[in-house]
Amino acid sequence: MEAYKFETTVSENGIIQLPEISKLANRQIEIFIVVKQADKQADTADKQTPEQFIDKWTGFLKGIIPDDSKLQYLSEKFK
Repeated sequence: MEAYKFETTVSENGIIQLPEISKLANRQIEIFIVVKQADKQADTADKQTPEQFIDKWTGFLKGIIPDDSKLQYLSEKFK
């Protein structure tokens, strides 16, 4: 089974345009439509300055030394 993937936009009048695929002319095909979700993470990354990121995440693991936690986890896992 051959499969092709195209990204396109449905026009206002409901027409979907695909790239030239003339080798499929006069053949039956099956079409799946998947609506893409907005990439929320990309939007926030553009709006956040490095200083805002540091202010947000500084002290997130307050009172914990990450290296000690890693060592404890690995010690317990590989006893």
